[in-house]
Amino acid sequence: MTAGRVAGGRPSRLRSLSLRARITIGSTVIAAVVIALLVLVMRLQVVNVVASATETLLDADTDPYVATLEVDSDPNLSPPGNAQFVAVVSPTGEITLSSMPRRLEQSLGSLRTTPAGTSVVELGGSQYRVVVEHPVNQAGRWTVVAARNSQAEAIVVDELTTTLSFTGLAILLAFGVASWVLATTALRPVNRMRREAERLSVAPERAELPVGPAQDELASLATTLNAFLARTRQATERERQMVSDASHELRTPLAILTTQLDLAALDRDDARALAAHIERAKNSVARLSRLANDLLTLSRIEESERRAADGAPQSATTWSDLGDEVMAAVDRVRLIASAKDVTVDFELEPPTVADGSDGSDGSDEPRYRLDTGGMAQLVTNTAGNAVAALPRGGTVLVSWRAASGEGVLQVTDDGPGVPESFVPVAFDRFTRPDEARTSRRDPDPTTGGVPMPGGSGLGLAIVRAVAERAGGTAALRNLPTGGLEVTVRVPEVRDAPAVRAAH
Repeated sequence: MTAGRVAGGRPSRLRSLSLRARITIGSTVIAAVVIALLVLVMRLQVVNVVASATETLLDADTDPYVATLEVDSDPNLSPPGNAQFVAVVSPTGEITLSSMPRRLEQSLGSLRTTPAGTSVVELGGSQYRVVVEHPVNQAGRWTVVAARNSQAEAIVVDELTTTLSFTGLAILLAFGVASWVLATTALRPVNRMRREAERLSVAPERAELPVGPAQDELASLATTLNAFLARTRQATERERQMVSDASHELRTPLAILTTQLDLAALDRDDARALAAHIERAKNSVARLSRLANDLLTLSRIEESERRAADGAPQSATTWSDLGDEVMAAVDRVRLIASAKDVTVDFELEPPTVADGSDGSDGSDEPRYRLDTGGMAQLVTNTAGNAVAALPRGGTVLVSWRAASGEGVLQVTDDGPGVPESFVPVAFDRFTRPDEARTSRRDPDPTTGGVPMPGGSGLGLAIVRAVAERAGGTAALRNLPTGGLEVTVRVPEVRDAPAVRAAH
């Protein structure tokens, strides 16, 4: 159990080190293994080279005697040179010539029966590399032995191994220092990013992670994080602005509602006055309810946009299903328009769809990244605004058509239009023409307006949000002949599955 805890604790201690230390340790360990393998391989090579060189020298020591004995049965052999261990044994076993150490000379008898070649002989803790040759002449089979002490080989190999080890250790130390320096240099942009990230809590609206000049992974990471921070700041700013605008917009109707309830309390003995106060309070509540619903709608649209930006799958709706929703939404608007005797009509211009004569199945109609709920919001908000602004007996026309790779929803009325100064900001949140900011309690003798809750200033903002979520645009203009025209354009999509409307 103790060993398991110790073994299990090592990774945690390693993980507690800095990234620079882990990179340095990891690269140094790998370098140490590589250097150790290189030293081992080089030692083996040196051992083989030294052994081969010794064998070559021993062959050179025996060659003159072998050459003489092969042609002369009674040779006159010269003594070997200094530091050469050579012995010649006659066919009768007599040692004719020897410069061998005494202990090695005593083993010559056994070497007579040894096959020709190289071998290693151990005597008294010493090793000798021995070459044995058996030349033959008329006198019989001779034995020529040359030997060298292997201790010299071991000394050469050990000295070379020691030199290689110290050299490898120096290289390993230099490699470790270089790894530390390189890791420090490579992680310097990360440290700058960390310091800049710490400033986000102080000045988040201005902070931005530094992007290095190199087109590397760190630069890509900084670019991605900066884009994320920009989106986060935008979302935060939108939420802050929405809260600020909502607080401002809620303050007036709440104050009015409070005043109306106070007046109702004062006039509680006057039934007619009390009923009037209650009716006005109901209109204020209706306005507050509409504002809350519009804020919730905008919040949901923005949430769906964030999910789409994160890669959430998006489906598409066919042109005909959206057309069915246009007709249903127009029917709902007509219920409101009937109180003002406003006519609401619609036109559907179906796209040209293959009938199957060209080999298709006739079902390839345009599709749009717009659901039926979004279409309902587009029609209800635009046509509803038109109905609210029109005088009694006015007309609203809602058209839905496919043209040039896009679906076009157009809502036109024959009313007074809007001030030109309002057109550029018509789709901004909480913006309304000045004359539309309050509700009218009594019918207007000029326009025939009836008591309706004042607008929240979010209707057209919702229209633009729905259109942009579908990849489209929304525009508004005053017609030269009078009236207002709102146009929403939504592009077709070809890569999303179609969704049938539920009725």
